[in-house]
Amino acid sequence: MKYSYYLFIIIFLFIFNNGNASRFNPYGTDWMIGFHFGGTSFFGDLRSESGGLSSTPFSKYFYKDMRMMGGITVDKWFGPYIGMTGNMQYGKIQGTKETSDSWFEANLFEYNLSASVNLSNVFFGVDRRRHWMIYSSIGLGMTESRSWKYAISTEKQIGTNGFGTPKTEDGKYIPMSEAVIPMALGIKFFIGGNATINFEGSFHTINSDKLDATPNVNTSFIAGIEGYTYYSVGIGFWLNGSGPSNSRNFRRRPSYGGGRSQYSTINSRKSSSNNKIFRKGRKRFKFTRR
Repeated sequence: MKYSYYLFIIIFLFIFNNGNASRFNPYGTDWMIGFHFGGTSFFGDLRSESGGLSSTPFSKYFYKDMRMMGGITVDKWFGPYIGMTGNMQYGKIQGTKETSDSWFEANLFEYNLSASVNLSNVFFGVDRRRHWMIYSSIGLGMTESRSWKYAISTEKQIGTNGFGTPKTEDGKYIPMSEAVIPMALGIKFFIGGNATINFEGSFHTINSDKLDATPNVNTSFIAGIEGYTYYSVGIGFWLNGSGPSNSRNFRRRPSYGGGRSQYSTINSRKSSSNNKIFRKGRKRFKFTRR
């Protein structure tokens, strides 16, 4: 798990180093920290239903083996379209297959880094007064997990995974570490000056066939991967009072361009000839540099 800290240490150091310099540095703006929680659904060998919708909340099978998960995210937006998201989450995963008289549960920790796209601005145009944002992301990360497999009829443990050679003399075992590709689609609603609430569905493909402690005899590529879906609700806070779609802040100060400029209403009688004046309707605006 030590590798998970490296990713977020870099991200947070970058935030703090640029936080006080956000007035001059474009990388010091548009940072958000968020928290999320929701339910997971496993897909792999130990699952009775294998249909595409069976791992979504629209299917009754999703709630049969649903377990809880939660985590923390850090977002950085580089403009109206593209951003980056660092994420850490921890929770449980469960799967059942009656025909095999077995079920399993696993503890899983995941950390990843993803590229995000503001689909609202891509398809509907940039609107700084919009109070919502549809987004998608895809990335790469690592998972660390331990699994326990049981017989349904006897409830006895019949298998495990993620208990490798002890790492230390005190008996701590090495969990299974595998790469993961997370893909997500979600929507954010801006509920205040600096706050958002979001709903997201994500698909996590793990490069392993041992998450359910049941290796597949099929050696094909598809049979060699497992994973889970994760549907969550979260809340986020813009650290410097601005965001890529925050209507309140963007009416006052668009942050694209690194917070180096702002638009302000002026009194035309007091304006000087050195200012560049822009007329829109009955209001007049001037562009000033800090």
